[in-house]
Amino acid sequence: LLSGCDLEVVRRESCRFLKELRSKKQNWGFLCASITYLLSVALIEGPNSDVLVGNCDLPSETHIFAFAVERKHELISFGIRTHRLIRNFLFRQYDEMSNSSILSYLLERKPPLHSLFIIGVFYQGLTSYCIARRTRDDIWTTRGNAALTFIQHWSHSSQWNFQNKVLLLQAEKSFTCGNLTEAQNFYKDSITSARRHKFIHEEGVSHELSGLFFLDRGLRDKAHEELLHSVRCFRTWGAYAVADRVNILIGDNFSDTTCSEGHVFETASHTAEDSTKRRYYLDF
Repeated sequence: LLSGCDLEVVRRESCRFLKELRSKKQNWGFLCASITYLLSVALIEGPNSDVLVGNCDLPSETHIFAFAVERKHELISFGIRTHRLIRNFLFRQYDEMSNSSILSYLLERKPPLHSLFIIGVFYQGLTSYCIARRTRDDIWTTRGNAALTFIQHWSHSSQWNFQNKVLLLQAEKSFTCGNLTEAQNFYKDSITSARRHKFIHEEGVSHELSGLFFLDRGLRDKAHEELLHSVRCFRTWGAYAVADRVNILIGDNFSDTTCSEGHVFETASHTAEDSTKRRYYLDF
């Protein structure tokens, strides 16, 4: 799901796996797979999309979380917190983000280190720098820096998986600290690295954050170009709802004709008819 694999494939395979787990009465596995399924649907259809189920009730994320907390299953409950952080960042739902730190949990509780949690720290860093610029609260910059250090450590083990993440966090840190020339270079390098390593979703994130950087500096043509690239990357990933959010951002900021490019913003990511066709049923 978070490697950049086509989200429709993730959704379809998650659905197939859920059926298999239900038939074998593997309840904990069913709950874990449900989390992945629900996130894939949210990224495709939107964070408030309904999941239509055949003759079996699929538990909501809220119910899974409550059950995991009640049964003291920390890995599942923390996995949900991580998914929420990632989803809230991709949809820019800052008000819904928890103050709990994924990195603090990993360092204090030392759970089995799942790749999801490492990716969660990456998104925690991006979130922290964005909030730091919005609030001018240094505590968020400190959290972002801690996340950057953590991801840098993992980049020593795998440049392929973590180079673009380190570069993007460095870009966000430089932007937050006012080192604009350095930030611009890091954004460019993070995009190149994500593309080279085939992380289309993170290329989309890098393009969007780069676009916001240029927009903040008043470089509207460059911002417009970067945001359009972001939309295309998110569509390629299959995250149509995320692409639509960026499209709205483009429309809000480029509804005039001050940009020199021929068109203002992309057409809608998918039509209402397409959306209806893609309603998700689980027929067990």
